[in-house]
Amino acid sequence: MRNSMLFFAATATLFGAQAALAQESEQAPAKAFAGPRAEVTVGIDQSNDDAFAGGSELTSMRVGGAVGYDVAIGKRVTLGIEAGIGWGIAGHTPVMSTAGATPYSISAGHDADISARIGYALSPKTLIYAKAGWADAAYRLTTGNEAYYDNNDKGVRFGAGIEQKLTKQVYAKAEYRYSMYGNAGYEQDTGRHQLLTGIGVRF
Repeated sequence: MRNSMLFFAATATLFGAQAALAQESEQAPAKAFAGPRAEVTVGIDQSNDDAFAGGSELTSMRVGGAVGYDVAIGKRVTLGIEAGIGWGIAGHTPVMSTAGATPYSISAGHDADISARIGYALSPKTLIYAKAGWADAAYRLTTGNEAYYDNNDKGVRFGAGIEQKLTKQVYAKAEYRYSMYGNAGYEQDTGRHQLLTGIGVRF
């Protein structure tokens, strides 16, 4: 009898704690999006068509990932920092050359950033956010005989997205971001658009 009473007391305590946490999450949904996280992403990467010699547009698939840390500020606002890196794959563009010049093509190399992020929790499961920070990019030039080199440049990045919880720890996301680099495109400043989806885990 004593053991049964202890079992029921422990069960009631456990359910009570879970109910209290759920109520707290409803009252302060930002807490559901606090703490460290890691994610993998995939999407479309496009550099503007006036950035490269000859007016060539570069579109490729991007794969990468990011790690970050967020803190809850008040009931619905989060502030955080994020570092990410990705690579352009399955895409290149030929570049028009002058008569007698060696033909070449351009593809996207690595793409890294460190950004600050501010979010707003619509509910304990849905967060919308905006981000801004520093970005570093490489574009790879390949000549006709397969020799290549990377041209690196730095710039700024702005983005916005939505994060949706699938479980307590796992989330899905969709994000648009725009980056502006210096003379990465060999002729003019390079504007870069990316539309990414991802899966992450919050620890």
